[in-house]
Amino acid sequence: MSTEHYLALCALGPDRPGLVADVTRYIHARGGNIEDSRMAILGGEFGLLILISGDEAQIATIARELDELQKVTGLAATARPTKSPEAHRKATVLPCVVTAEALDREGIVRAVAGALHAIGINIVSLETSAYNAPVSGSPLFRLEARVDVPRGVTIAQVRAALDEVARTEAIDVEVRSLIGEG
Repeated sequence: MSTEHYLALCALGPDRPGLVADVTRYIHARGGNIEDSRMAILGGEFGLLILISGDEAQIATIARELDELQKVTGLAATARPTKSPEAHRKATVLPCVVTAEALDREGIVRAVAGALHAIGINIVSLETSAYNAPVSGSPLFRLEARVDVPRGVTIAQVRAALDEVARTEAIDVEVRSLIGEG
């Protein structure tokens, strides 16, 4: 049995230079190791999601001393013990990427996420961005999601469900396997 423990750290606060350095210094000083992370500026806020590993005492210290991190960085932070990535991810899934593009408007993420949920697909990560078209300047929207397709659901079923969303929502949708067609 593994002696490695895991902690999910979430933090959000006003963006400024040096936040990543301050947060990673805090984790390192307490013996933690960053296994996975997502960090981004959202408006004027900087958000961090970090998976940290360490032994039981290191993980407990990182979680217990979050007030120190908050004082140093100005971020609002929370942490929660979690499973190892291998323990959470099922071996019987096919990893895929779903992309959707359209004129920017409300409801695109809801429509895609709803269709995936309806056929039992788990969204592993999702990123969106709005931008202006190069020539016309029209507002465009792009979604990219990494998903796990469980055993018993085919890529053809995923494509069919998302083709229906593409028709009803006037978006372009693509599904591709990360390890070959299933």
